[in-house]
Amino acid sequence: MGFKKTQEMGDVRRFKTFLEAREVFEDKNQPTDERLKALEYIIDHKEIYYTLDILSKLFPQNNIEDNVFIDAAFISFKEKPKRKEDFEKLFEMLKSDNAYLRNAVIKFLQDYGEEAKGFIKELMENEDKDIRIFAINILGDVKYEDSIDMLRHFIVKEQDINALMTAVDYLGEIGDESDIPLLEAIKKEKNNPYVTFGVDMAIKRIKGL
Repeated sequence: MGFKKTQEMGDVRRFKTFLEAREVFEDKNQPTDERLKALEYIIDHKEIYYTLDILSKLFPQNNIEDNVFIDAAFISFKEKPKRKEDFEKLFEMLKSDNAYLRNAVIKFLQDYGEEAKGFIKELMENEDKDIRIFAINILGDVKYEDSIDMLRHFIVKEQDINALMTAVDYLGEIGDESDIPLLEAIKKEKNNPYVTFGVDMAIKRIKGL
């Protein structure tokens, strides 16, 4: 889709430099249509992650008046190639305090699941357990159709207790009764009070107790 340049906004304003466009976009005293034109210029001339960085800094908290810019940006992103840096920035923005922006990111990742999942899988295999935990949290947010299979695979091979239990917790939310034998096996294998408690809680949620 992108911006409707002629019908809704008139001719696109010609900015002399990228910095000029950024100054107009970040100036909340400018008319909305001028700021939208500046945002279009930014998106046309920069990679997705650069625009995302501006949005996250300019809109740290939810304000309904800002949502038009978030919507316009994510619509235009659909036309641009997606790079590793773009998905990394999207993942980072899932930590945003701006719920509207965070939900826009989740929807975008859901729409481009096949492209995004490759990067999520890389994070799930990272040597840093905190990054693996972050990847599981991403998977819990976006909820792909095969998220359960990805969680199951992760649970079988994960050795770090904290990362493992993050995945177990999510499996308790989206799994079904066929996952109970796997969870019981993990509990027996680890023989750890923390694991036992977490697994029992996950099984109760699966059973609807």
